[in-house]
Amino acid sequence: MIKRLFDLLKTLSEIPGPVGREGLVQEKVREHLVNLGLEVLQDKIGNLTTTMAGTNKHYALVAHADEVGFLVSNIDASGFIRVKWNTAGHMPDLRLLPGQHVMLMTDGGMVPGVFCVKTAHIAGPEGKKKLPSYSEIFLDIGAASDVEVEERGVHIGTPVLYDTVLRQHGHNIVGKSMDDRVGLTMMLVLAEEFSKLAEKERPTLTFVSTVMEELGAKGAASVAKNLDVDGVIILEIGLADDHPGTDGEAGVALGRGPVIVVKDSQLHYSHEMIERLVATAKKNSIPVQRAVYHNYATDGLQMVMQGQKVSTLGIPCRYSHSSFETLNLTDVENAIQLLMQFLKE
Repeated sequence: MIKRLFDLLKTLSEIPGPVGREGLVQEKVREHLVNLGLEVLQDKIGNLTTTMAGTNKHYALVAHADEVGFLVSNIDASGFIRVKWNTAGHMPDLRLLPGQHVMLMTDGGMVPGVFCVKTAHIAGPEGKKKLPSYSEIFLDIGAASDVEVEERGVHIGTPVLYDTVLRQHGHNIVGKSMDDRVGLTMMLVLAEEFSKLAEKERPTLTFVSTVMEELGAKGAASVAKNLDVDGVIILEIGLADDHPGTDGEAGVALGRGPVIVVKDSQLHYSHEMIERLVATAKKNSIPVQRAVYHNYATDGLQMVMQGQKVSTLGIPCRYSHSSFETLNLTDVENAIQLLMQFLKE
């Protein structure tokens, strides 16, 4: 299954799908679900939903299609570009931007660029010791003027995404948009596996791929108001702090199983579902971790606000919201096995 997971995750993670422009990702998700014989509905803002008939127990599996990135906010006369971030949270980590290769998503295709700052030769001994401010970082796409930038199809509001591919690094995989293409990968594999079972052997399952999660779970709000199920399971990343520079506050590590999130910065997840997930994991000898996060949120907020019982199962991930998000596919495999058993029971 590991190769199958890698191939699907690589396909999904490398598709551009910034906040508000998730269409290409959703097309791939739709294609996958339609090939399983499912009827897929898309609402006006781009959320996808489909339901697989089963027993009278009904669960929803939810993952989001959008990825973190930037939007062009200014183009100067010399052709250099400034950007703003596309999330609802704080500004991106300034330590990670200079030198990052990006792609600008125009209507005519992708335009390459790189985040730049003045180098040490110009900044001088003192200047190179300090972190640049956000206003000192700019994009260079090799244009000579603002007119040339616009001739390439780049305008105010053009999305900017990290330009990288998914790679294997020893036991781990590294790339962009693991948040939340790994959730979509799990959702699609679970749809495949449950499609092989007779209706009486599976619950009724609604699969949901949302938009604009990184902007405050806006897409999930329009899905949640029409959802009435026995439980919602959010498929996400979980924040791993098993590397140098962390204090191990959450105690989450790669390779030790998926993360059952107890509480995050917005809500406390269903104790009943948490205990059932833990019991299922123990019964089937599947490793799991529990976590309490203080700087983390999911589409689950919108579901809870509509009165649904919600749990979140996350894949431990290092370096979140970067171009080098890192996870271990054995955790993904264990998460899928856990959910298969949980939902069949």
